[in-house]
Amino acid sequence: MKIKVWDPLTRLFHWSLVVAYIVVVFTSHEESLLEYHVYTGYLILGFVIFRVLWGFAGNQYARFSGFVRGWAEVRCFLKQVLGFKIPRYIGHNPAVGWYVLLMLGITIVITATGIITYGGEENRGIFAGLFPFGMAMYSEVAHRWLTYAVIALIVGHICAALIHDFVLKENIILSMITGVKEDMESWSERVGHLAPEEGRSGPKLVVYMLLAVFGGLAMIYLPLPDKSDPASIRQPRLIDESGGVRELVIDNVWQQECADCHIAFHPTLMSAVSWKRIMDGLNGHFGEIVEIDGTRREEIEAFLSSSSAERSTTEVSRKIIYFTDAAQPAPLRITDSPYWQDKHADIKADVYKRKAVVSKSNCTACHPWAASGSFEDRDISIPE
Repeated sequence: MKIKVWDPLTRLFHWSLVVAYIVVVFTSHEESLLEYHVYTGYLILGFVIFRVLWGFAGNQYARFSGFVRGWAEVRCFLKQVLGFKIPRYIGHNPAVGWYVLLMLGITIVITATGIITYGGEENRGIFAGLFPFGMAMYSEVAHRWLTYAVIALIVGHICAALIHDFVLKENIILSMITGVKEDMESWSERVGHLAPEEGRSGPKLVVYMLLAVFGGLAMIYLPLPDKSDPASIRQPRLIDESGGVRELVIDNVWQQECADCHIAFHPTLMSAVSWKRIMDGLNGHFGEIVEIDGTRREEIEAFLSSSSAERSTTEVSRKIIYFTDAAQPAPLRITDSPYWQDKHADIKADVYKRKAVVSKSNCTACHPWAASGSFEDRDISIPE
């Protein structure tokens, strides 16, 4: 006889979370999809909050009290699993009960670290600027590795379901779709006389499990990040003195006086203190005397100060400031900043001598969108 086990809301939560996790993982590989990634992350948090509440208000098979069991029972169950003598449960078995709690807990932490990263590192979202940049950097690492852990848990969950089907001859994935399962008596009559290997193919089980593993790897490594779409390149957003956000607008005087003489070093790549040191030293500007009348000089200084790395919302700018040692004199060259040196530490000296590069200061040789303040790793192309 068929009995109702999984109620509609439990099933809706389960499959919605599956779809949402697929979306959130694949949107994490592309900067242009970041907002969709964030919105889906908030949606996942909403799903988890619902499931926690439903764990106290749902039916007997959805409530935590119905499937979360003590360690002694879990250990006994796992010993039976290792011997391929899996006992059947109408609802969640003891191991899956703790898996549910682990999945919910990790998902909550993932969304929390995502919120911290988005607000502290990207300086975006409703929590923009609320978290220190250093905290956001550590949160990003935790966010990434916890996501890998969840993918591993998902793969393990699928493999466990396949083994369950092989040993107990019961499609529990289908039951999570229909919501119904056989009662114990009907199930025993159907499979009680069969040997574990009867009616199921061992090689097919292995193939399906390998597909699950490769699917998990695909979630991590696919799709491969593509080059930025030129049409999507915009000047960075800046935070003004009032706390508002605006897009950087290139100053014409700066363009005429500075960018026409040498490569346009984007103002978001240095601190306001560094730019002031440079402007104060125009009488000895890297071996040259630069003469700019007072009004135009003031306009350039104001532009550089209001567009400096402190004001920028880009990840590169924030890392430049974060890694700058306040106890040391502000660098006069971008290539002297600790972050630049750390980021380029693995590049061999002969690369800078190539005809298409010439020097370390030629940012556009490897970063095609440097003039727009975009230094995404996916766009880097080192000339041969």
